[in-house]
Amino acid sequence: MRAGSADESTGRVKRSGLPPLVHPLDGCAYRRFWGHYFQNWPYDLRSLYVRLFASLAVTVRVPTVFFEGRKHNAAIAEEPLGRGPVFLVGHWRSGTTHLHNLMSQDPSFAWISFSRSALPLDCLGKVRLGRRVMNLVMPKTRGMDKVAVDADSPQEEEIALAALGDLSFFKCFYFPRDLERHFRRAVLLEDLRDGEREKLARDYRFLAQKVAYAHGGKTVLFKNPASTARLSFLKEAFPNAKFVHIVRDPYSVYPSMMKLWPRLLSAFSWQDTRGIDFAEATLANYERLMRAHLEDREKIPAEDYHEVRFEDLESHPVRTVRGIYEALGLPGGEGAERGVQAYVEAQQGYEKNVHQLDPGLREVVAERWGFAFERWGYEF
Repeated sequence: MRAGSADESTGRVKRSGLPPLVHPLDGCAYRRFWGHYFQNWPYDLRSLYVRLFASLAVTVRVPTVFFEGRKHNAAIAEEPLGRGPVFLVGHWRSGTTHLHNLMSQDPSFAWISFSRSALPLDCLGKVRLGRRVMNLVMPKTRGMDKVAVDADSPQEEEIALAALGDLSFFKCFYFPRDLERHFRRAVLLEDLRDGEREKLARDYRFLAQKVAYAHGGKTVLFKNPASTARLSFLKEAFPNAKFVHIVRDPYSVYPSMMKLWPRLLSAFSWQDTRGIDFAEATLANYERLMRAHLEDREKIPAEDYHEVRFEDLESHPVRTVRGIYEALGLPGGEGAERGVQAYVEAQQGYEKNVHQLDPGLREVVAERWGFAFERWGYEF
């Protein structure tokens, strides 16, 4: 599948190729799937066969969801979560995946894989057909960069939240015609109906307890850009939560984000994207997310929050990860350092994307995101 393209100045996104047969909404419970489906009309013909397969997938999975719940849910509800979770946050394309891949080398952490995030209700057991299908149809890299990915790669939990409930940033990729509303509700937690905030907290706790249960009670390591503005909400849901926030030069974030849109929209969107200004969405959402984060972080105890720069993580990964462990009082630092060093050595051949902006766009980014340049010490 080709990644599509985006015009950074006009904000237009062109999807390319046909979407893969397997879609993250295949992992919904039956009623949750149809709730998403009927609340987000209209759809385009391009996604017809994907939608038909999704309706079949949620139907044939009803027995496996039921029996896994009967077998495990009572024990999952008793999982204590004595430590953490540790949440890795930061705006999309700021390095959260790189940080997640590094810290997941620590064997004391439990993290969610792509297959388990896509199938949160029936992801236990030795034989999982969905995982095998994903490995067959998934691309070898993420497309907007050259990071390798498969069904067993560490993944963000936001995909699972869309399968479990109504609030998830990934709905911006599935149903982009209503991108503004999905972002406002799922990321900023605004305009929520009665009980929705509590439902999101229950879904998050269920997911964290299930990940810990599946890994023998280990501390859960979550990575999720959408949680960058949810710190106080997550601290309420998880009193022992700790946070690592990663920031990156805004001049790199903007063009990288504009490469993300066509990749994920080509793969996941069930709606026509024509007429949507993704450049403006990127500019506006960055500002709202980062300002909300700066306000929310003041509510988090200093010993539970640590911030790193992507540039430091890239140039000195072992030292930067060591600083995270020391700042947050995390156990197992020596084992983590060995894992980080081994991972870095294995990635020696990786070539990262080079992002450039024309002068006009640099001026726009500097004007709209000037507060971020000043707050995190990046040069205009």
